[in-house]
Amino acid sequence: MENRYMGALALSWAKLLSEEVEVVPSITSKVQLEDGNSLLLEEGKPSRIPRWMANKMSRGVQVREKEPDVKEFSTAAWVEQNDQKNLKKVDPLIYARASLWLSSGERKELRASLSELLSVRRRKVIEAALSNRQDQAFYAAMTLEERMLYEDLRRSLDQWQEMLSSVLSGLVPGGEVL
Repeated sequence: MENRYMGALALSWAKLLSEEVEVVPSITSKVQLEDGNSLLLEEGKPSRIPRWMANKMSRGVQVREKEPDVKEFSTAAWVEQNDQKNLKKVDPLIYARASLWLSSGERKELRASLSELLSVRRRKVIEAALSNRQDQAFYAAMTLEERMLYEDLRRSLDQWQEMLSSVLSGLVPGGEVL
């Protein structure tokens, strides 16, 4: 069975890989682009290129990017926990970024902070689905992955309620009353 959530994560990864990042080449090089054009990257001169290209050139460029801040995620988790009703807006690509950050070695503190934040958010999404919350601000604060979870839970709960209504109405499978 296909995991739809991994598909959503793949979409987030595609967006992440298409983002431009600042790179500083260690050597001057000409990069051939898929459209037939070329891009000149000069040694020591910062340039902006898509992340996927920077990943392919990892030996020849240094990517300049803000490192994830463990305190920032710990604070975000604390804030999220202390507001029981609302979901805070986060980077829509947080799941893809977390995967990227954690793929580069052992980062126990970062993993713990991210895990805490994402667990609190998951709990809030589950509670919103259980209570059939229809709040637009809450929905807008969810990431793609969280919206999928919410919608899947709502669909399952609606189907369960429909089955309960049938049972309590005395209907048997096929819709007939005996």
